[in-house]
Amino acid sequence: MASTYMGMQVDGAFYMKVTAILLTLMTVGEVSRSCYGWAATGWLLWSVLTSAKVGLSHDDCLAVIAVLVALRALPRLYKRTITLVATYPLALTFKYVSQILPKYTIGEDKFFDCDGASPEVADRRRAALKELDERWKAKYPKCHEFSAELKKMISDLRFTSSRCFPAFNAVVQKHLDPSMALERTEGVDVVDLDGNSSMDISGSYGVNVCGYEQYKEFIEEGWKSAKKQGLFLGSLDKTVLDNIAMLREVSGHDEVSFHMSGTEAVMCAVRVARFNTNKPLVVTFGGAYHGWWDGMQPVAGNERLPQDVLCLKDMSPLSLHVIKARRSEIAAVLINPLQCFHLNQSPPSDPVLSSNTRKVGPTPGYKEWLHQLRRVCTDAGVVLLFDEVYTGFRLHPRGAQGAYDINADIVCYGKTLGGGLPIGVVCGPKHLMARGDATRAARVNYVIGTFAGHPFVMACMNAFLKWLRKPETVKSYDTMHQNIDSFIERANAAFKERGFPIKLTNWFSVWSILYTNPGRYHWMFQYYCKDAGINLSWVGTGRLLFSLEWTSKDYDRLLDCLLNACEKMTKGGWWEVPRANIKAKLLVEIGSAVAKNALRVVTGGSA
Repeated sequence: MASTYMGMQVDGAFYMKVTAILLTLMTVGEVSRSCYGWAATGWLLWSVLTSAKVGLSHDDCLAVIAVLVALRALPRLYKRTITLVATYPLALTFKYVSQILPKYTIGEDKFFDCDGASPEVADRRRAALKELDERWKAKYPKCHEFSAELKKMISDLRFTSSRCFPAFNAVVQKHLDPSMALERTEGVDVVDLDGNSSMDISGSYGVNVCGYEQYKEFIEEGWKSAKKQGLFLGSLDKTVLDNIAMLREVSGHDEVSFHMSGTEAVMCAVRVARFNTNKPLVVTFGGAYHGWWDGMQPVAGNERLPQDVLCLKDMSPLSLHVIKARRSEIAAVLINPLQCFHLNQSPPSDPVLSSNTRKVGPTPGYKEWLHQLRRVCTDAGVVLLFDEVYTGFRLHPRGAQGAYDINADIVCYGKTLGGGLPIGVVCGPKHLMARGDATRAARVNYVIGTFAGHPFVMACMNAFLKWLRKPETVKSYDTMHQNIDSFIERANAAFKERGFPIKLTNWFSVWSILYTNPGRYHWMFQYYCKDAGINLSWVGTGRLLFSLEWTSKDYDRLLDCLLNACEKMTKGGWWEVPRANIKAKLLVEIGSAVAKNALRVVTGGSA
């Protein structure tokens, strides 16, 4: 029944309209535009169907709208369902797990026997840690002093100093500081401020493909060419044209975009793919790392989980079905070929080594998978994007494209391509690299950087690319791979013969150490490696690298160092067989920590 309010006739329809308008105003920017579209369409359809011209009853009108909604909803429901099933499990659970999983500390009173070790074994471990602590204080005094000062000012260093399973960090950091203050490099060795020389298998986070001495030559040659230009930016020179010509050969693409890091290169590639396909979604695969940009980090390390990224299971037929079914939404599929080494897992590292839980090694059938993915993307009109920041020039002179005989639509490079200086490069075809819309003047894809094309970087890159084209360089890749295969075989035979519970595995020049027996202290091996004269990065024994510079004598020397570290691990009791069930112990520890956190929240105190 209509009523009068402020001189106006108002009824139920009036109140519904006012409510709809207010709800729209309240939720602008918080609700998808498609929701407003559906609501407006429903209201319009209702108005037409219940009008005098059509004359449907309310029940009939609801039935018609329900049928139309069902016809539209069922295909969407199918797409959402197969996407859910194909999604990398951690991408679904991480935002909840990250709020629950607690930090906890194993104190020094339980540190040495938390695997159920006997008092005798615990005493051996206690004595071994004390001995290592005292030896390092005498061996690395300048490094320790440098590290202590730096940690006060650099959060990065405080973060990367946590190199073991988190519960053990407090005790380990009290006694051991693995940080190295670099003085110089000499061949495959790095020399610290205290004059200690260590064989480097960290690979400078993937940059060191050629060998440190070779990069020194690139930098020297680059400086000779670039010093006359100084800092002048914005205008490119003939060196850039020369680089572009060589990059076109390497990538197989016509256009090139320069940036200052691998992360920037991925940002550019994803952005141009979305812009030029006019589609919002990008597919990545479980565990893959594509730089620290939060736009492509759908799991750990990112508080703002992206909603326009589908993180799917690698090498899954269902993932291919998702790409086909959602082709109208998916702009690109982003591949990091390094995942072949640790499929559907994050990069291996010692901080997550709770026991002999590391599973790494070349995945059979990965090349065939990439070619199948290539065909699906081509048929679906989806851009295949290769993130070769890490693998470019490491696996093959043409990166993973050359190693797997495949061509991506867009390729990102970084790390070693700069000849020793920071770099990011994107290569692709003209229609996918466009920065502007040919028909709409205001639609612009802004991708640029102040230092892109810096003269010194371009000159060092030029030296690297010219070196890469030499026949002897191409041949050196085969030599390196043969040497690595021989080293892995000999090392594993030596470990087995001596009863050491480790095994090496590799994928081209990327390698890792596997632990063959259960144990809570495998992460300790990295500290004995350092003590034996081996330099590792903060991920410890998880991901290790060789360069083209290594010779047969270097591999022999490394094996001696590894055997030395194994002997000290064994003598210290760290590899004694656990007497307790490690999984059960972890469940109890984590469960207790969760309970304490919950109690603290409830009581509002420090339970």
